Amino acid sequence: MDHLLFLAQERMEWLQVTLHSGSRSFSHSLASVRDGARGFYLESVNAVKNQRLSGELVEKVRGWLMKLKEVLDDFRPSELYNRLWVFLLTEVTRTHMYFGGVCFLFGGIIGITVGMKLRNSVVAPQRMRAVVTNSYRGIEAIGVVEDVVAPRIVQPNQVLVQVKAAGIDYLDIKVAEGYGRVLRRQLNKYNPNTEGEFPVVLGRDCSGIVVAVGKNVSKVEQGNEVWLACPFYHPGTLSEYVVVADDLVAPKPSQLTFEGAAALPYSIMTAWDALVTQGGLGPDSTAGKRILVHAGVSGVGVVAIQLVRAWGGHVTTTVSSRAAPLAHMLGADDVITYDNSNFDKELMLREKYDVILNTVGEVLHESCLKHCVPGGLVVTATSSQLASDSYGYVTGALYSLGMRLRYWFTQAPWLTGGRWGTLEVCGHVLESVAPLVEAGRLQAVVDKAYSAQDAEVAFAHVAKGEQIGRTVVRFSNNPPVRNLGMAFWQDH
Repeated sequence: MDHLLFLAQERMEWLQVTLHSGSRSFSHSLASVRDGARGFYLESVNAVKNQRLSGELVEKVRGWLMKLKEVLDDFRPSELYNRLWVFLLTEVTRTHMYFGGVCFLFGGIIGITVGMKLRNSVVAPQRMRAVVTNSYRGIEAIGVVEDVVAPRIVQPNQVLVQVKAAGIDYLDIKVAEGYGRVLRRQLNKYNPNTEGEFPVVLGRDCSGIVVAVGKNVSKVEQGNEVWLACPFYHPGTLSEYVVVADDLVAPKPSQLTFEGAAALPYSIMTAWDALVTQGGLGPDSTAGKRILVHAGVSGVGVVAIQLVRAWGGHVTTTVSSRAAPLAHMLGADDVITYDNSNFDKELMLREKYDVILNTVGEVLHESCLKHCVPGGLVVTATSSQLASDSYGYVTGALYSLGMRLRYWFTQAPWLTGGRWGTLEVCGHVLESVAPLVEAGRLQAVVDKAYSAQDAEVAFAHVAKGEQIGRTVVRFSNNPPVRNLGMAFWQDH
């Protein structure tokens, strides 16, 4: 084998010398032609400038063409080809070919392996479609635009997701009215994926496919189907692409369609915060307790009813008469309709409750306290007013300074550091409820699904407050989703 390697090396060195000599001769000839062409060009320009084109210039052109002809005559590719062909026929044996084939095979395997280990550098287009607000004038300022700057991965723990469907939360309307504007304006200064205060991309949750991941991301990979939620100060999910920290993302349960998966995450976060964080409920502490859920067919109510039932609690809910069948299907033990009866009087006839979930707002707070057992809890799922939204010039300046100091001292990137709001949004909550989804004990209720170009109509529908479950916007070319109205949508 060593002898064969020596012969092969010797022949390759001869071939290398031959090719090197020929290439040097050819390069010298081309250099000569190049110099002649350059000189010709300069003289031609000068001649045109001086408005004289004499016979001397014609002779120079003729001489340059003759030199080019000589160079082409001296260069004979066929001679080099013949030498290479003779070498292959007379000097290369079958052993050489086997050896070369094995080397090529192993080299290819190594190259493919290395290539698979490298992170894919696919990024979103430079511009994308998104649902945004360009001012804080409420729902009138919401629109669909086609030229929003697409986000990119700027931190090693970030994930780039191609959005297939995104949910609309009533909080998005509040954001369009200015909710969180001061905090968002300050944080945008540290976010490379935003350019100033506007436009503000709306949307709090979505489902989609991972396009690319940062080098420190291990929980998801390119091509995985995921669902996620993001806090109110984060760039929204109603866009073709979104970049989030990996701790906001979780693998999408296979039982859910993209539309169904987009209808759940932020509602899950809100219900989890109310029931678990505030109410102290959970899989091991809910059995035997009486829970009242107001507005049980809202996005949060749908999730809350199913979680309490899955954990063994007794659920009473208040709904409209047209939504009563759905409330029963979700597992509510007792359903009170508020449009054809006085639900407050109805509640007086029942035992009091250990935990009451108020999804409506301050208007029901006193009523909730009245129907709660001594030592019980009334928890809310509504967003409280942020103090920073009312700060004046001086207080706002101090607030900005405090945030800057916090950023400097913690070195917390925009998408990964700190908790800026009252509701904690994280992917591990989605991972915790995923088994319930897979077992069919937590299911999505989609009221309506709109295409992206009809997002303004979708927001108008949400603003009426008549939706059952969640309204979603589709960013894919999937077949249209039927209007489900009161229907209970179980994804398979």
